[in-house]
Amino acid sequence: MKYLTRNKVYHKVDAIKDAKKIYIFCEGEKREIQYFKYFEGLVTNIEIIPISNKDGQSDPVKLMEDARDLFLSETPKLSLSSLQKDEIWFVIDTDRWNESNKIDILKAFCHDQNIKSAAWFIAQSNPCFEIWLYYHFYDQMPDKDAIALCTSFKHFVATKIVGGFDNRSMPVEIEKATQHAMVNYLADDKGQPVYLATELFRLGMVLLPYIKDQLSIILSATAAKQPGAPGT
Repeated sequence: MKYLTRNKVYHKVDAIKDAKKIYIFCEGEKREIQYFKYFEGLVTNIEIIPISNKDGQSDPVKLMEDARDLFLSETPKLSLSSLQKDEIWFVIDTDRWNESNKIDILKAFCHDQNIKSAAWFIAQSNPCFEIWLYYHFYDQMPDKDAIALCTSFKHFVATKIVGGFDNRSMPVEIEKATQHAMVNYLADDKGQPVYLATELFRLGMVLLPYIKDQLSIILSATAAKQPGAPGT
């Protein structure tokens, strides 16, 4: 399927004053940010706010410190509304961060914050964010032998999605990704996703009730533009 970019079908709208806010701290400076920006201004009753790392400092502890500065400092720049049930999410990779226990440090921080306010969450992917992109189009875990033939996991995913994953259009399949990632999710004895699993379906489950109807509009318009569709 050739996907239409969102802006060709559904233009950006402003969130209402009392919209729920979802702040998403991302390891990556480009791919993750561009992915979540697809959902910005899609509806009026939720505000999705991706936040990049600072100066390329992307490990889980650095993201934690960024969030602490923004929300928990003596002069916080941002605040959470308990009435609107605002949430903070950390979208992190497994990669090498377990070697220095940085994921556990972030988990402990979120646990401590959730004693006061159940608003801090982690969505970890193993090995990296690209496994989430893969599940937008595939309902089973990747073949490990096929992965071994590629120079990296990112390269593998690029070979599985024709033309590569396009953040201008393909996030529209987040409902499929949520279903596929959930079905294939397994955790190890530390509660972390096993290799080729991702927790991002949990964030997808939060977003979908708000954005599903608008995504259906975009998907319907995309289907109508496919070769062989009536009027094409």
